This record gives sequence, structure tokens and C-alpha cells, in this order.
Amino acid sequence: MLSEMKILCDTNLPLGRTLFSTLGEVMLIDGTRLSARDLRDADMLMVRNTPLNARLLEGSPVRFIGSAVSGTDHVDADWLEQAGITWVNAPGANSESVAEYCLAALLEYAHMRHRKLEGATAAILGAGWIGSLVGRRCAALGMRVLWCDPPRQAHSRDVEAQRFVPLAEALREADYIIPFVPLTRGGAHPTWHLLNRETLAGIRHGAVLINMSRGAICDTTAVIEALQEGRLRDGIFDVWEGEPNFSPELAALAFLSTPHLAGSAYEGKINGTLAIYRAACAFLGLRPAMRPTLPPPIVPRIEVDAAGKPEEEVLWFITQKLSMIVADHLNFQELIGLPQAARVRRFLALRRAYTYRRQFNSTTLVLRRGSQRLAEKIAALGFTLELA
Repeated sequence: MLSEMKILCDTNLPLGRTLFSTLGEVMLIDGTRLSARDLRDADMLMVRNTPLNARLLEGSPVRFIGSAVSGTDHVDADWLEQAGITWVNAPGANSESVAEYCLAALLEYAHMRHRKLEGATAAILGAGWIGSLVGRRCAALGMRVLWCDPPRQAHSRDVEAQRFVPLAEALREADYIIPFVPLTRGGAHPTWHLLNRETLAGIRHGAVLINMSRGAICDTTAVIEALQEGRLRDGIFDVWEGEPNFSPELAALAFLSTPHLAGSAYEGKINGTLAIYRAACAFLGLRPAMRPTLPPPIVPRIEVDAAGKPEEEVLWFITQKLSMIVADHLNFQELIGLPQAARVRRFLALRRAYTYRRQFNSTTLVLRRGSQRLAEKIAALGFTLELA
């Protein structure tokens, strides 16, 4: 009987108790402190980035695991399959959230460094869920976009990918290097330390690196050297090699540094919870019992008079009103001088306490005296647009 089923649910899953209580008894747990002992009588486990492997799960009665994030590098898929444990993740659930955070970072950078994005070249490394969103929005802002995705380009039937360029060319041409690739160590196209001393030696001098993908696709030492030598003019980092034990030296050099928050807009987290809830229902042969409604947005409406204002200045203003990326950066910078153990604790605490950001489409943007081109850019960023 479902009432006898025990489900462990991470406290960091919004609406987790509400949704999964329709399937059984829910016990809330801290996914960052989960141990094998906690799983002794659990049937299902619902988490975010908790490492899922034999060390945690061997000998447990768990038969279904939901990981409410898009990445899978924390999952030992081979072992889970051998153990007969069904697992799912939530690909694409937070794509909008990450894409919006990335565009907000771009606009903040251009504003503070007095650089114009229109006409600049962005190299999108990885044309999957998030990379495609970011690339299309960069193009909508008037940027030249170079696409690089060797696994896609290897498939002759992928017509779109035939116009992609090799990595060396993308890095050589790019003003902004923006990777969105999975973290892989094997296969034909490994991405672990994709950006290393060798590949960074071929970048355009003064390029900007924005990493909101996976920390370990960058060789931290090589990136620090490139920043110190000026080959990279600036870096924007939301993910870190070895996180939550991040490099304070790299964080101090970064133009913007945040503790893996790009995908944490409320809608992104809800989408992840819903994805694994629906998968759990399918596993049990049930229909989902409910569809939650979102609370009203913190900023339901923004009115902008664009007369006489540069387009990118307007775009910077509206994205900063919602992204709060500068505040996130300042909060994170306070961790740099702490001892290692304290840095790790605070990194995790900042992530778990992060609940307020909403996606752009939750806000209606009222545009007064703006051009059609500006209106199209605002709509492309994802805002609900109203012309006045």
C-alpha cells in the first residue's frame, strides 16, 4: 500500500512534502548530510545534487531515486543499474533559469566595463538545452554567435550542426567564451578540463570566460594563469572545480562569482521537483494527483520609459532588477577569506537558503516609448511584454 511507502525527500526541493505525500509517508532530510543509515527503511529517495553511488545506497531497500537537477555527474549510473535501482533526473528543468542568469551576467559585465554586446562574438560550447537558449538570446541582442558541439556535429543527419565550428576556431574568434557542456571524462569528446593550458593558449587575447556549466570543465590553475597574464580579461563563474570546496584565488580574480545559483530560480526548482514527481508516479503506475500553483512574483511589474536611453542600458536595468546577480556576488565574496571548512559550509548554506529569484516571464515589462527592435530584444530575453 502507498501509505506504507517511505519516501526520503530533500528539504531543498520546493513543494517536496506536498507532492510526495500523495505517494506515501514523507521524511524530510538534508541532502548534503545524507548517510547510508538514513536509507535503512526507505523505498524512494528524492534529492538534488547528492552523490548517488554504492557508498550511499549499497544494501538499502531504495528502488527509485529522483534527482531534481539536469546534470548527472553526481550519479553512478552503472552501479545503480546493476543494483536494480531506477533513477531519473530532470533535464531542461532549470534551462530558463540558467540562461537568464547568464544573460544578466553578460549585461552587467558590458555595463560595468563600458563594452557593447551588439557586434561582439560569443562562442557557445555545447548546443544542448541551455546552450541553445543562451546562444539564441545572444543573437537576439545583436551578437555574432559561433556554435561548437563536436558530438552533435559528428552526426551527419544533424543538419543544423553542420555549420558549427571546431573548438580552436571558436576560442580564437570569441570575445565571450560560454560553455554549456556535460562533464564527461571518457568517450570521443571528453569535457573534463576542456579549457586547459593548451586550449586557453589559443584564445583571443582579452576574451571573457563565463562558466555556468560544470566547474571541472575548466582547469582551475590554467584559468587563474590566463587571468593573471591577461589572456583572459575577465571571468564570470557560478560553478567551481571541486565545489563546494571552491578556489578562493579564482573567486577573488573573477568579475562575478556566485555559489552555483544560476539554475536556482524558483520556477527552475519547481520544475525539477515536478519532473521527478511525475516520474515517481509513472514508476508506481499512478497518475499525478496534483499540479501546484506558483506564488505571486516578488516583482510583478516593471515600467520603463526608454526614450533617449541606449538599448543595452534598458536591458541591463530590467535584468538586474530581477536577477540580483551582483548581490549574489557580494555575498559570495565574503567567503573568500574564511578557513576551508567554513568556506565549504557557507557555500552550501548560501545555496540552500536561496529562494527568492523568479524567472523573467513572471514579470510584466511595460515599455514606454521604446523602439520595435528594443521590444523584440526584451521579448527574446523572456519577459512578458506590454507596450504602453
